[in-house]
Amino acid sequence: MKLNLCCASSHPGHRHRWLLTCFSLLCCVWLITANSFAAEDKTGSPVKRQVVILPFTVEIPGSYTYLKHGLASTLASRLSTRANVAAVAQGSTSDQMAAALKEGNHAVFGQLLRQSGAEYMAIGSLTPKNNQFELACYVFSQNSAQPPRQFVQNFTAVDDAMQAIDELAWDISGTIFSKPRPEIRDAARQPSGLAAFQTAHPERAYREGQYAGMTTGLEAGGLFTLANTLRSRPLPVQAMDINAGDLDGDGKDEVVLLTTTSLMIYRYDDSQFRMLATVNLPNHIRYHSVTLGDLNQNGLQEIYISGSNGDLPDATAMEWDGRRITTLFEHARWYLRTMSSPGETPVLLGQRSLAEDLGGGDIFEMDLDAQNTLTERKRLNIPKGLSVFDFVLADLDGSGSKVLVAINNQNRLQLYDTAGSVRWTSPDTFGASNNFFGTLTSANNAASSEKEPVWIRTRIVIADLDGDHINDILVGRNRLETVPFMPNLRYFAGSSLAAFKWDRFSLIRLWETKKIPGYITNYQVLRADPGSTEYSVLFAEAETSYPFIFWQSASAYLNSYTLQVNLHGSDQSIWDSQKLPAFEDQ
Repeated sequence: MKLNLCCASSHPGHRHRWLLTCFSLLCCVWLITANSFAAEDKTGSPVKRQVVILPFTVEIPGSYTYLKHGLASTLASRLSTRANVAAVAQGSTSDQMAAALKEGNHAVFGQLLRQSGAEYMAIGSLTPKNNQFELACYVFSQNSAQPPRQFVQNFTAVDDAMQAIDELAWDISGTIFSKPRPEIRDAARQPSGLAAFQTAHPERAYREGQYAGMTTGLEAGGLFTLANTLRSRPLPVQAMDINAGDLDGDGKDEVVLLTTTSLMIYRYDDSQFRMLATVNLPNHIRYHSVTLGDLNQNGLQEIYISGSNGDLPDATAMEWDGRRITTLFEHARWYLRTMSSPGETPVLLGQRSLAEDLGGGDIFEMDLDAQNTLTERKRLNIPKGLSVFDFVLADLDGSGSKVLVAINNQNRLQLYDTAGSVRWTSPDTFGASNNFFGTLTSANNAASSEKEPVWIRTRIVIADLDGDHINDILVGRNRLETVPFMPNLRYFAGSSLAAFKWDRFSLIRLWETKKIPGYITNYQVLRADPGSTEYSVLFAEAETSYPFIFWQSASAYLNSYTLQVNLHGSDQSIWDSQKLPAFEDQ
């Protein structure tokens, strides 16, 4: 090598070739090194998941405001170390996010959250409870398939708060990020001031456990069989409502899907949902409901779309003739929906303002004439406090007398007698939804004035669901969860559909679908051919159960469940012999 160098230095041409060779070798070495580093980046440790932790809500007497950021910072530090995540707690952004979320300013909150790049968000509180202190933390994921989780630690002295947050961090690390405590925790190593880990709803957990082994009414050999299910491909929309019926009078049912920006018409045939038409809608209106009925009696069912434009009602009516969609009227200052029962002409109902508004709450029967002019008729005599979407009037016992079935503000199903008194209230909750009156802007203004949103209930469907020619009820069960220290934030832990029949003194369950992880937007029943023992239940399912889309783009699925009534496979005489009585005062 030394001789070659000397030779290279003694001949200019050789020196030039030698320099080119050295440069080429250096380039090769650099490329190999760069590729090796790139390979390490691709095959090495993945990028850490981002977690934003908002300041804790501290509601205990004394000078403990330092815990607001202290608990959040400690949780962030523990999670960063134990779960191998990038957890951030302090900063103006997290303070702004916490303030916006507490005030109900979800537009600002969502923008800040998206800008943070976080995949997870944790919010927590420290509150007195039952002569102890409760440290609670909710963890929300960007992944809609991972439902929100709650973690709780109870302790007896405020000085144990930091020990409690340490235990909480281990619970979150193991449950959310699959990084559990490496050693087994025993009683001797449990901090003396801390209670064992508890779920925030032990009574709910007990009930879930009790009902887990119960039959749903859809088992083989029973009165009802779930004969078929169909789920569409994901639709890149946020579904607000769904309905179904024969729109154009051709004897075939259409499915109507209402989204935040459009109305879509589908047909369900050949085991698939096929789109027929779509029309864009104003995107500044928050839509509540889409219902059907031929009020102008021209042979085509009107499509009534109801929503809020700010704090004002906004309704539009359209028709589909099989080829095109025609607008009959738009921006009417009514909340509108149709109410119908099998074999009866639908009734159009309208409400100008909510019961919470000054002088509001009256609900009227409405009329649409041949010129598509909308007018109010008689006022309904129903209990105060109900919105137009909260109730139905139906004959549930075959007597010919109609009674009121409603869902109250606590999401309890209630049945009133003919005198207007509550006859029965459900022990379980039904009808909860993530929809509300007003738009985001009006909801934010309401939140700043400490006025809680007025939530809308899902539909109460009247149909014969057991083949005895007497009306039954279909309702939805979105499992509502709330955050006590963030009253404007709610989410849902799964959902199902349930069918009920009136039996003398209460509604009894006929069947209930299995719980699904998604959120059910709304539903409708479609009967097959007259005399058939089959019917379909259609519903729209959303991936996310949050009332506001914080992270991901919305998506929805159309579902159809086909149920078979086994009149000869079970003791149908039990229904025929009961001869359910008319409603009486008790």
